[in-house]
Amino acid sequence: MPKYQTNAQRHYRYEKIAKAEGEQCIVCWAEKRIRRGPPAVKLEIDHADRNKQNWSWDNLHLVCHRCNCRLREMSAKAQVTILKTYSDQWERERERENLPTWKTLDKEDSDYRSGPPEMKANSRYEPKWLNFMHQQLKADGSILRDDAISGGAHYSGCAVQTSRNYLTKHTSPWSCFKQAVDSSGNKIVVYRETNG
Repeated sequence: MPKYQTNAQRHYRYEKIAKAEGEQCIVCWAEKRIRRGPPAVKLEIDHADRNKQNWSWDNLHLVCHRCNCRLREMSAKAQVTILKTYSDQWERERERENLPTWKTLDKEDSDYRSGPPEMKANSRYEPKWLNFMHQQLKADGSILRDDAISGGAHYSGCAVQTSRNYLTKHTSPWSCFKQAVDSSGNKIVVYRETNG
């Protein structure tokens, strides 16, 4: 791919990154909890690995000019590591708020109509299951593991085993939920703490 990009390509990439990560400087938000972005601050598309020909989505982030200059002072490897950390943290926070993330955008881009039956079912049940979990955790702070499975199945209309599979998937170390044990020894599901 060429180093340059057309205005249409830049606009498309900018909009997709803004939809997945929010339209603010990812560094300012992760380090200072300051939302710096339009209209006050113009954002730039940063290539984490500094390879201007690497247009993969996990290599692109929106940053303000000040942070972009500061990132250039560190090694490319350090820049990739720090932006990956910030991106993962922000993904979990956005998932917790039920906002679009790279995961949800990837699902939107998939053509479920031509996929296997499991993909078609997941496109229907999993968003409802996640909505149920977010509602319960925002209201109560935790939910019993068994209630998450049975309630999630009932709310979304999926099978209990499917709900159990969703719970396993969404309590992985990369998700915003985690399983824990309360003071009474009950297995519960809570939000995973974010650093920062």
